[in-house]
Amino acid sequence: METRSDEELMAAVQADDLDQVVPLFERYQGPLFNFLYRLTSDYETSQDLTQTVFERLLKYRASYRPGQPFRAWAYQLARNVHTDHWQRNQKMRTTDVVEVERKGALCGAAFRHTAAVDREQDLHEAMAMLPPAQHEILVLHRFQGFSYEEIADMLGCTAGAAKVKAHRALQALRTIYFN
Repeated sequence: METRSDEELMAAVQADDLDQVVPLFERYQGPLFNFLYRLTSDYETSQDLTQTVFERLLKYRASYRPGQPFRAWAYQLARNVHTDHWQRNQKMRTTDVVEVERKGALCGAAFRHTAAVDREQDLHEAMAMLPPAQHEILVLHRFQGFSYEEIADMLGCTAGAAKVKAHRALQALRTIYFN
């Protein structure tokens, strides 16, 4: 059986052949979950956000432009879902002693360099301290394997600007991790 490309499947979904969402879900559920998990560090939230991405895929299928790489479009949906979630949580968040203590504990933990497991955990905690835009660009490039050209399409900038943003994010991560 011939495997259809993501773009062909999405064109069929746009034409209201909603059964074609199944192969797209099977291909992208795992990678999108991993992307969102790296951004949120919360398993259940990442599951919910991944489901929301596919709900939006159906809801906004008319906004997909034929010829546009489906992968970049799907990750743009995921970025938007994450941003919406983050903004909602920021509005609901109140500063209290427990929150301050939790953030203080993260800072302290990010500077322990005792074992490989600790270093990996420290790296994830340091990444969590980055501003969301910097965190996201590092996850897209380093963990999800997007090229700078693909990231530039998502961010609406040039590939050179995407490289600069990634470089600045990496510098900020180094500052947090090593200081």
